Parts: sequence; C-alpha cells; structure tokens
Amino acid sequence: MSAKDYYKILGIQENASQNEIKQKYRELAKKYHPDTNAGNKQAEETFKNISEAYDVLSDPQKRQKYDQMRKFGGSQGFGFDSSQFRGFHGSPGDINFNGFSFDDLSGLGGLGNIFSQFFDLGARTRQKRHGPRKGDSIHVEITIPFGLSISGGKTSFSIHKEKVCPTCQGGGAKPGSEVKTCSQCQGRGTVILGQGGFGVSRPCPKCYGRGQIIKNPCDSCHGTGQVQGQRTFTVKIPKGLQNNDQIRLREQGQPGVAGGRPGDMIVTVRVQSHRFFKRKKNDIHCEIPLHLKQAVLGTKIKVKTIHGKKVQITIPKKTKDGATFRLKGLGVENCKTKGDQLVTVRVKIPEKLTEEEKELMNQYS
Repeated sequence: MSAKDYYKILGIQENASQNEIKQKYRELAKKYHPDTNAGNKQAEETFKNISEAYDVLSDPQKRQKYDQMRKFGGSQGFGFDSSQFRGFHGSPGDINFNGFSFDDLSGLGGLGNIFSQFFDLGARTRQKRHGPRKGDSIHVEITIPFGLSISGGKTSFSIHKEKVCPTCQGGGAKPGSEVKTCSQCQGRGTVILGQGGFGVSRPCPKCYGRGQIIKNPCDSCHGTGQVQGQRTFTVKIPKGLQNNDQIRLREQGQPGVAGGRPGDMIVTVRVQSHRFFKRKKNDIHCEIPLHLKQAVLGTKIKVKTIHGKKVQITIPKKTKDGATFRLKGLGVENCKTKGDQLVTVRVKIPEKLTEEEKELMNQYS
C-alpha cells in the first residue's frame, strides 16, 4: 500500500508549527476551492487531499498518531492508504467506515489501537446511528434531609424517562407483523470482511447490526423500542454523604438502541441545611446561648448531637463569649474517619442590668 504524505500534500516540513500549517492550508484552500475551480476535477481532488491533510495535522493528537503510523510503516513495511479500506470514503473530517471496526486488528500488535485512536470513529458512521449502541447517561438532582446524609439510608424519587415500549416489548415492530431475519448476516448482526489476508468483523450494513429487518414499525414507539414514561427509583445514601456528592446507578439511564446496553444514571445529591447543626468536612458545628449568670458562675448543660442523643458538658466559671468545646468523635462518621462536634457558646448580656447582674458583670469583665 502507498501512504499519503500529508506534509508533502501541504508542502511543509515535518516540524512545521501549527501557525505554519494553518497558513499553508488557507493559501492552498483558496487556490483550489471548488467555488473558484468549477468543473475542474483535478482541483477538486487536490482540495479534498489538502483538507484531509489539514484535518489531521492541525489536531495535535491526530498528528501524533499519524506520525506514529508513518514511523511504523517506514520500519515494518506497512504503508497507509485510506482508499485501500473497503467502505472508507472521504476525509478524516467526514469519515464513513460503514461499520468497519479496528477492534479486530489486535493481532497486529499496536497497529489496530493506533488506527482506532487516530480515526476516532465516534458517532459519525451510519452503523453507529442505527446499530446496537449503549444508551445515554441521565443526570438527575435530588434533595435529601440533613439527617439522612449523616446516618445514611434509602430515598426514592420519580422522573420522566424513556423506557421499553410496552406495545412491542422493545422489539420495534408492530405487534403481529412479520420480522424477518437479516439474509446478509443471518441474524448475527455482524459480517466478516476479508482484507489483506485477515478477516475483520463489522456491523451488518443491511440491518445496521440489529440482525432483523423490520418492515412495519410499532405505532407507539415508531420502531425505536422506547417510549417516555414516569418511573420511580430508590437510591441508597451512604453514611456521611456530603452535599453535591454523586451516586451512579448502573444501566438505569436511557435504554440502549437496537439491543445495546442501557446507559447509567448519575444522581447528584443536594443536602438540605439544618437550623441547628452546620457541617464542615466531617466536623459538626453548633452554637448554644448562655445567660450571664451561667457564664460567670459556671454550669452544666446538655447539648444535642447529630446522632440523636444529648451529651452533658461542663461550662467553667468566667467562660467568655465565643468559647468552643470539642466533643470528640461525635461528628460525621463515614468509611474513612469520624469527626468531632464543636460547641460554641454565646453569652447573652441583658440590656438592663439588675444590681445582682451588675455585680456579675463586674466579675465577668
């Protein structure tokens, strides 16, 4: 096979910068553009080649893979010519492989992987649109109480999403209508393509990988096998979950197409604020009021914790406003660590002081 030399096509050196590549492409594209060369087949072919070359060399990742292939071809005797691959038409910017898969080139060492990464088949092929493929992921936001984020548990939510069509049971054909096995792939959904002494598998071009030919699509889902509906999900909330944490529900996203696996559901959890507790990482903060007399003479008080029980703490004499007491191990508990609860006291000073309070105030000061 003869390899296309993209550097030669653009008339640049192999170490050309991105600016040089862009400048040269604009110069050549202006010269050979079909609009300025109407009916000139040679100019049209040249424009196609320079567009193909620019598409590769202007992308650093594609350029790197292309350079690897050139090096590989030079040392091993393998050239690269896109026209030699059956079903490949156009430039890398508009690739149509008709279902050709490089997954079956693993026997050639790293070459199959290089090809696969270089061309990034994506969703551009017709088989990718019509054949089996994994469903899309769904992103959902839910809000849970503060207490549930601490203790963990389960919660449920309902959303509108696509589900298997109840009329055709996901088959895509009108009930009672004839569904024929594809004559080209015999229902397998794939065909074997012989190329260069080895065989590769690709989605069947006749049934687009379905394995069946549907002549009368279902009226409810129009042949997709999916309809919109209300569904309820239950999600497990792990102990110690934080605000904006995400939970992945495997294969609970959009249904797969033509027999493909369902996508995932990504649940982002918002945690409601609490009127008494505030969380900072795994520590819990709260504030409690103290009367002037309690602050001056000292006292014992009971404080609520996030675990439901109350804990008694001792307030020493002449405790100042803003003093913080640490309750070890009574914060948030998760699989990695356990936090503390920090209790801050706020001393309330009366606006009008009695004689006793004036004396206490003198002591407090």
